[in-house]
Amino acid sequence: MKFIEISIINLYKKIIKKYYNNESFVLFKKPYENKIYFYSHGNNRKIKIKENFFLIGSFNHKNIVKIYTNEIYFIDIKKIISSNKLITIPYSFLDINFSHLIYSYEYQNLLKKAIRFIKNNYFKKVVLSRLIKIPFQNFYLKKTFQKLIFSYPNSFISLWYDFSHGFWIGASPELLIKCNDKKLKTVALAGTISALENKNKWTKKEIEEHKIVIKYITTFLKKYYSGILSIGKTKIINLGTIKHLETPINFSFFKKPNFYEILENMYPTPSICGYPKKKSLDFIQKYEGYNRNFYTGYFGPVDKINMELYLNLRCAKIQMDKKEINLYAGSGITIHSNVDQEYLETENKIKNIFSKFIFN
Repeated sequence: MKFIEISIINLYKKIIKKYYNNESFVLFKKPYENKIYFYSHGNNRKIKIKENFFLIGSFNHKNIVKIYTNEIYFIDIKKIISSNKLITIPYSFLDINFSHLIYSYEYQNLLKKAIRFIKNNYFKKVVLSRLIKIPFQNFYLKKTFQKLIFSYPNSFISLWYDFSHGFWIGASPELLIKCNDKKLKTVALAGTISALENKNKWTKKEIEEHKIVIKYITTFLKKYYSGILSIGKTKIINLGTIKHLETPINFSFFKKPNFYEILENMYPTPSICGYPKKKSLDFIQKYEGYNRNFYTGYFGPVDKINMELYLNLRCAKIQMDKKEINLYAGSGITIHSNVDQEYLETENKIKNIFSKFIFN
């Protein structure tokens, strides 16, 4: 596997070429790192050893995209800053109009239905999402990607394209699994409040919601695998105008596991589905009312010995042909949920990502 440093101009030339040739590619930056990576492939026969790829999976498991590569291109962000090669974003582009966020009574009724199911002991938690479609005239993918990088340094920033699935862009705050040899790292990320209105005012609802995710992950690991479990200290992570509770979880296996088996059995977690898994998933598929597609799916780089996957959150599908953006957001519903507050949470999440999009 070759790592090749590339200039930002040559990188964008490659992206344009791949797009016009209908070839899959992905740009991504890992949390707290200073490198942007680029994977792409055209004719798979050129790939010598299919061990290095970027894996993308949809929420319903029906769509899997693998972007194989023999050469990984990268850009050092620090060098771009020092050489002033960043694209300047005019202030006029930053005036975002949120008039498209029309109130959804369908989603409100769905939340009420879920709370009734919880009160009847059908499940303890379910994560319900909604889709908002926003038209545009000119949308700047390149500038938006750059803005996301500098707005959310603690997130997994991605821009990927596949001929069958179009463009997807986002800034995910949540690691699903990071595996190497006999070690696994994951996080329980659940519980959300506004950073503007509440000063670390975490209610029983957020705390209980967070505990459900911790319990699910730790119970799963201890039940199916032998090893040493370590649960870190819960901390607050800031993502623009919202805050989340995050607890790191580490597991050292006594015997090297099959990472794909772990992924298959652990996913979807209660942070994007619910608990118990089957009942909450059945409810989502029956009542949510739309196909999540790759939203709340997973993606990330994979090689022979490593797997680093994130959940596809705070994301959007860009439909260039329709001049339309599909934005997604969800909220975890428990016995302590308030319909108005849960609705507002989805609106805040949508604004958090949409406010970084660059239009003209």
